[in-house]
Amino acid sequence: MSVRRKRLTWWLVITGTTAVLAVGGWWAFQVSAAFDGTLGVPCDRAAKFVRAAELPTGTHDRKCTTGQWMSISYELDFRAPREEAEAWLRASYPDTELSRKYCSTADACAEPRPKSVSERDREGRPLADAVRVELDDEDGGVAHVRISGWTI
Repeated sequence: MSVRRKRLTWWLVITGTTAVLAVGGWWAFQVSAAFDGTLGVPCDRAAKFVRAAELPTGTHDRKCTTGQWMSISYELDFRAPREEAEAWLRASYPDTELSRKYCSTADACAEPRPKSVSERDREGRPLADAVRVELDDEDGGVAHVRISGWTI
């Protein structure tokens, strides 16, 4: 084998190995993020999963994640003007009342109950069987909203 052919062979082996390791590392990160619930998703998809209306205008610091192990879970975390956040929560969960009674980590919370469990959206994706809403008051009339939803 000529010197040129040996160099080309080594270059192909090194490049191929690097590509396989890079793709394998990316895949392992995605699987790990999905298992521990830190895989980022579009917030409109997360809102649909927890059976909520489209996020209110004026939201900022949006962070929406999903995870899947024995059940599917989504979390929404955002800030919005207090009045808009409360109106959005009333529109999303009309039969639910926010209460300070059973909240250990938030100013107000609720656990809306879906009308049915094991329901799916139009695309065939499952919807949340259980939802938890937490709301904190912040300075300047801002509400910090956290919503978790999961399947059973």
